[in-house]
Amino acid sequence: MKFIKLSGVCVVCMIILLSCNKDESGDDINPPVTQSDSIAITVKIANKKQEMIGFGGALTWYSNWLTTNNKLDEIVDLMFNDLGIDIIRFKTWYYPNNYPTNKGVSNMSNEDNDYAKACWDATNQLYTLAKQRNPNIKILLSSWGPPISLKDNNKLQEGTLKKNGGKFMYDEFAEYWNDLLDYTPFNPDYISIQNEPTYTNSNWTSCKWAITETTLPSYHIALNKVYDKIKNRAHVPLIIGPESQDIQTYGPFVSVLKDNPNCALFAWHPYNINSTSSGATITAALKNVGSYSTKPNIMTEFSDNLSWFNTALFIQESLIHANTSAYIYWKLMWATPTSGEDAAIISTGPTSTSPYQVTPYYYLIKHFSKNIDAGYYRVETTTASTPASTLVTSAFVSPDNKKVTIIIINNGSASSKVHFVAEGKTAAGISVVQSKEGSYYTPVVTTSPTKSISLPAKTITTVVLDI
Repeated sequence: MKFIKLSGVCVVCMIILLSCNKDESGDDINPPVTQSDSIAITVKIANKKQEMIGFGGALTWYSNWLTTNNKLDEIVDLMFNDLGIDIIRFKTWYYPNNYPTNKGVSNMSNEDNDYAKACWDATNQLYTLAKQRNPNIKILLSSWGPPISLKDNNKLQEGTLKKNGGKFMYDEFAEYWNDLLDYTPFNPDYISIQNEPTYTNSNWTSCKWAITETTLPSYHIALNKVYDKIKNRAHVPLIIGPESQDIQTYGPFVSVLKDNPNCALFAWHPYNINSTSSGATITAALKNVGSYSTKPNIMTEFSDNLSWFNTALFIQESLIHANTSAYIYWKLMWATPTSGEDAAIISTGPTSTSPYQVTPYYYLIKHFSKNIDAGYYRVETTTASTPASTLVTSAFVSPDNKKVTIIIINNGSASSKVHFVAEGKTAAGISVVQSKEGSYYTPVVTTSPTKSISLPAKTITTVVLDI
């Protein structure tokens, strides 16, 4: 069974809200619609699950294409205002020439074709533009590897941490991170000391680690060294780890990190998942991520493996089975096609006049990011009707308990009709948007939160209820 049929093997809940007030006789004042063809959805607002950090995207390579585009303001308004993301993942570009003899950035070049200086400047500019539009947006700063002076092969690509006197240079690595934070002109909320520590690539910056020291340096030791070096700074970012390349390598690292107080959150990438993965395989993998429950987990990078619709299914399953608190789509802006599985959220080109294209992935992420913010909680949902097995649902309540956002994906081949029940609450207002292939984030007119709404086959629907 392919991923497109994921929900057929999952126990999922359909949701939405509305409770009934009673008058003195005990009769309902606002009874819900109960047509025989309408599925009742219940949202259990009091039964809270994970607290959300939010939804976001990454701005790494090609960021300088964005900052030199003559539509820059228009594009960043789409990203940081309209899309409503809560977190940005930036790459570290701190590679001073002749580091550590020189620690300054004024003469930093595009070392080893990694475009360090251009992307360093672009990142700092994009940080300012993002904060101007959303002062509460969070920043994750991830490293793809240390500078060449700390690499055993004297280049950014491949290799591992250098030794000195037969010992790995952990202290020098920690000093590098302290310097990086000194020279970065903003304070990140989170840092990751190494993206995908078990993966190397000859084409871009990478560095290989083991969780405990072998012939490779220990990621665990390095994380502790970095924490000890930066813990007395005026602003101390939270360290996340391990940003594993796939779910198989997540478990061994987290089994060690789970007892380490210096690692604040778990981070993972699911690049073992693609369009041929079965629903059972995906569910089991995500439950494995969620089984490490001592700290929140966040998905910090994923794209290219699934269609926009199946990506929505995967996000839903991540929220439900992995209990993930944040989902960061890899390509917030990228030099890619405008359609297909490798499309970015926004695609553009290298020149100042290159047109940009908003892709289906933009609207997919917007279904989650626009009306689910940091501080929201996922809440339990139930449905009493077996036809809802094709409906995959997640629901979230705002910190003040006045707003509930429901994401419903109809993964079936037929339309469904649903109505809403909320335990202990009454819905005073409703808004609905829906996406299907070729028609994205379209408002659905509905006159009352007591009425049923239709969910066509292969659609994503976001329902926002004021309660």
